[in-house]
Amino acid sequence: MRFLGYFKCLSIAALLLGPIACTTVPETGRSQLNLISPSMERSMGRSAFTNLKASTPLSNDQNATAILQRVGSRIAAVADLPKAQWEFVLFENSQANAFCLPGGKVGVYTGMLQITQTEAGLATVLAHEVAHAVAHHGAERFSRVLVVQGVGLVLISQFTKMDAISKNALMIAYGIGTTLGSELPHSRLQESEADRIGLIYMARAGYDPAEAIKFWERFAEYNRAQGGSSTPWFLRTHPLDEQRIEDLKRLLPEAQLQYRPRGTEEPPVTIAPTLPKQSSKTITLINPKTGERKVIPWKPGMTIYTARRKAGIRPTGPPQLTRAGKPRPAKPATTLKAGDVVRWK
Repeated sequence: MRFLGYFKCLSIAALLLGPIACTTVPETGRSQLNLISPSMERSMGRSAFTNLKASTPLSNDQNATAILQRVGSRIAAVADLPKAQWEFVLFENSQANAFCLPGGKVGVYTGMLQITQTEAGLATVLAHEVAHAVAHHGAERFSRVLVVQGVGLVLISQFTKMDAISKNALMIAYGIGTTLGSELPHSRLQESEADRIGLIYMARAGYDPAEAIKFWERFAEYNRAQGGSSTPWFLRTHPLDEQRIEDLKRLLPEAQLQYRPRGTEEPPVTIAPTLPKQSSKTITLINPKTGERKVIPWKPGMTIYTARRKAGIRPTGPPQLTRAGKPRPAKPATTLKAGDVVRWK
C-alpha cells in the first residue's frame, strides 16, 4: 500500500508540477520531462561507471586510448553541460558499441574502432554520446518510467472489484501499450536528437560534419555484413540506418555553417590498425539466449559445431548462416568461411 501510495503521489505531482519539471534541451529547444536533479544525475552516472570499470576489462592499446582522449576532449570543450565530469574510457570488447552514462561518462568498445577508422569517425561517435549527456536523455527516460508506472498503478487501483489475475493482465496490456505507443518512439526521437546535436558539436570542435554520414554508411554496411536485424522498425530503440543517414544529409547544411577547420589540423589518423591482426578473419556467433555477439578467430575447416563449442554457446534450435549478407542453408557440420555470421532459430 505504501508503494502504491508513493506512485499515486508521484503521478499527481508530475501532472500538477509538469511545467516546473520541464526543461529545455540545448540546441534543439525541445521541452522534456525531467524529475532528476543535475547533482543526482551526476552521482548516478559516476557510481554506475565506477562499477562498470571494475567489472569490464580496459583496453591496453595506448595509441587508441590517447586518440580517444584527444577527440573526447575536443568534443567536451564545445558541449553545453555545466559541472560535467567528463570521462572517456576505451573498453576491451569486440562489440561495435559505445554508450554514455549521465553526467558525462562515455565508454567506447574496441570493436567500434574498425568502423570509426579515423579521428573524424570517432568524433562522430563521441559527439553523439556527448549529446545524450547534454540533453539529459538518461534522466528523461528514468523520469518517464516513473510517471508511466505511477499512472498505471493509479489506473489499476480504480478497479477495486477486479480480481488479481485480471488486474495483472490489464497491467501487462498497459505496459505493452505504453512501450509501443510512447517509450520506443521516444527512444528513437532521442537517438535522432543526439545525431542532430552531435553533428553540431563535431563542427564546432573542428571536425567536418560530412564525415558523420560516411561513418553511418560504414556502420550500415557493417550491420548488413552481420546479418542485419529482423526486428520491425516500430519495435526498435534506434532509427533504421537508412533513415538516420537521410536525416543527417538533411541536417548537414545547418552544421556546416558552424564548421571551422583548425588552422593546424592534424593529418588523418587511422585507428583501425590498432585492432588485432586477425580481426579480418573472424566469424560472429549470436547467442540465442542473450543475443550477445561473440567474435572468434576463423580457422580453415572450422564448422558451425566446432565454432559454437569454442564460443561456449548451447544452441536452442537449428543454425542459420549468413554469408556476405545473404542467408545460406546450414547444419552443424557446415564448413564456415571468414566473415560468416551464425545464429540459431
